[in-house]
Order: sequence, then structure tokens, then C-alpha cells
Amino acid sequence: MSLFSKITFAWLILSVSVYAQENPPPTESETFQSKIDLEKTGRNIINALRYGKFGVADFEWKKIQADIYKEEAEYSYLAGAIHYSRLEWPEAKEALAKALAKEPNQEAASFLLGMIYAQEDNWKEAKDTWLETNQISPYNPFYHYNLGVAYYILGEYGQAITSLSKSLEYKPNYSEAKTILVKTYLELGNYTEAKKEIESILETDPKNPMASNLLGRVVYLTEKDPKKALALLKDERVLGWREKKTYARCYFEVRKWRNAESLFRSIAFSPFADDYDQSFYLNLLLNLGLEEKANEFFHFIQKKNKNDSTIAEAYRMLLASREGKTLLYHYFKVRY
Repeated sequence: MSLFSKITFAWLILSVSVYAQENPPPTESETFQSKIDLEKTGRNIINALRYGKFGVADFEWKKIQADIYKEEAEYSYLAGAIHYSRLEWPEAKEALAKALAKEPNQEAASFLLGMIYAQEDNWKEAKDTWLETNQISPYNPFYHYNLGVAYYILGEYGQAITSLSKSLEYKPNYSEAKTILVKTYLELGNYTEAKKEIESILETDPKNPMASNLLGRVVYLTEKDPKKALALLKDERVLGWREKKTYARCYFEVRKWRNAESLFRSIAFSPFADDYDQSFYLNLLLNLGLEEKANEFFHFIQKKNKNDSTIAEAYRMLLASREGKTLLYHYFKVRY
């Protein structure tokens, strides 16, 4: 070894020794205390994010930036929660993946990771992630509920019923779970079970607008009575596109064509509108005396690629995803 190499090696050893003296590893007592501090501060951060107190969350977050905290799975989870609240999905996913790598049974990190996939319209990944969450913590009704929503959005209705029933097993009066169960039964054409769940919701919450709207849909499908169905319509703003179709038909049958046209317009112009939808909307426009608009709509449907199933399916999935995001149980608020 040359003299220069020996001097360099000696300098490195001396540097490491000095650094070790200046920055000794934490004692067992210091490590224990840091865990207590991290747990306490983490609880403050979580509570702040739940209630939208983002300034408080950021203030508390600054308290745990020392290296002694950063190796903990809880720190990575909290980092993921902070990024999630800021809509920083890639950073949040990276932090949550670190938390789960360090502690695979971190149920809160797993649940939040699924939420990010749902926000990104990736419902298959959300479903797979929440399946893992439910394996970690099988008795949480909110975990089963969100998994049920994912199954519903993906059209896996049998599994949706199983998950939502589990949610109700652990939280019997969970009206949101009953609502998705109703929607699932309606997709399967099981009107008897759908009506039973709606009545159960209305028994405890008589003014629930979504339940009342769904009951009107059941009434029309089973009794073909548009007036009776419309009497149950409480709030058009919370109607899904399937309910819009039903109530537009009800308005049409009682000759309230303007109401029907207003409700049905977005469906008529959607990529997945079928021949029946388009004919129905043309009929509405003609009944309203809007011949010019009827001609414009006719030319529109002639020009558009009516049978582009790829676009139609993608659009339908995006609509379903948007509906799903409003139906999910959200543990944290985000900074819109």
C-alpha cells in the first residue's frame, strides 16, 4: 500500500470514529421514548387529517423529522397519510409501500393504499389491496364495506353481496352498506331483496333521499306505476345514471317531457347510449316541439361511432368509478 493510500485510509478511520463519538447510536431508553413520541404525535396527525385540520397535521408532522423516527413503519404510514391528504398519490403510495414492507400487518397503511388506487380509477388494484386489508383485520365493517363497493363497481355482484353482508354483520344499521346492497340486488334483478333492504333503511332513517329514490326505481320496475314512483323521488342530484333512466321514463309517461329531457340528456349523449336510449330522446325532443334540436341530435348519432364498445365501456367504467368514489368510506379528508 502506498503512503498516500495509508494516509487516506487512516483519515477515513479517524473520520468514522469522530462521527461515531459525535453521533452515538440511540440508547434503549431513547429508542423507547421515541416510539412513545411517534405514537402520540401520529395520533394527533391522524385526528387532524380526519377533521380536515391540515395546518395542525403539518405542524405535528414537523415534530417527527429526526432520523430516530424515520426507520419506523409508523413514520412511513404517517408520511403516506400526509401525501394522501395533499393528493400526492405517487409519493403516498411509495411511503405506504415502505410501511407495509417494514410491517406487513399495518392495516391502516393497507386500507389507505387501496383508497389511492380507487382515487386513480384502478378498482381492481383497490379490490386486491382491500382483500389483504380484510385478511389483516377481518372484523372492521368499513374495510368490508369499501371492498363491497369495489366489487360492485367491477360488476362482481356475488362477492359484493358477501362483503356488504359482512359489513352489516359487524355494523347492523350501516345504511350506506345497505344502499350498495340494494344497488347490487337491482343489478341482479332481485327486487324482493332490494325492497327489503330499502325498507330497513327507511325504518331507521325515513328521510334518506337515496333510499327513497331507489324505492321509486323498484316500484316502477315491479308495478309500472310512474306516479307512485315519482312520489318517492326526493333528490335528483344523488341519482345514479340507472336511476336517471328510470325516472326519465316516469316523467315521460306522465307527460312531463321537459323534466324527462333534462334528466335524460346526459345519457342520450353518452358513448354507451343504445338505440333505445337514442330513440327515446328523439321522441322527447319531438314531443317538446324541438324539431331543430331533434334534427341536430339525429345527425349527431349518425356521425358518432355508435358501436365502439371500447370507448363505451371505458366511459361507463369512469362513470361507475366517479359514483364509487362518492360512496366509499373515507377515513381522511383531502385538501381540494
